Amino acid sequence: MKVTLKHIGVVSLGKLLAIWTFIITLLSTLVWSALSFALAFLESAANDAASALTSALMISAGVLIGGFIGAIIFAAISFIIGAVIAIAYNIFLGVGGGLDLDFKERK
Repeated sequence: MKVTLKHIGVVSLGKLLAIWTFIITLLSTLVWSALSFALAFLESAANDAASALTSALMISAGVLIGGFIGAIIFAAISFIIGAVIAIAYNIFLGVGGGLDLDFKERK
């Protein structure tokens, strides 16, 4: 089946990039928070066992809060980048007549 792509939705591409950026940033924040908790706990336990858990929790909470704020900022930036890319792509497609795509059904 041959299809000609003549337009990309500006908001659609922006939302797609923003959502994926937000999800990937949150997942990496969770991994980074777990690693920072483990390393902070081990480092603090070697020096002072009484405050090891408190120190590790504070560092991990800071990483989680910073990561969540960063995910929101990165998602907003990704939305803007996706919109700009879609606008540029639509301009080039308008001049060139579209992009021919050939799809094949799975059996």
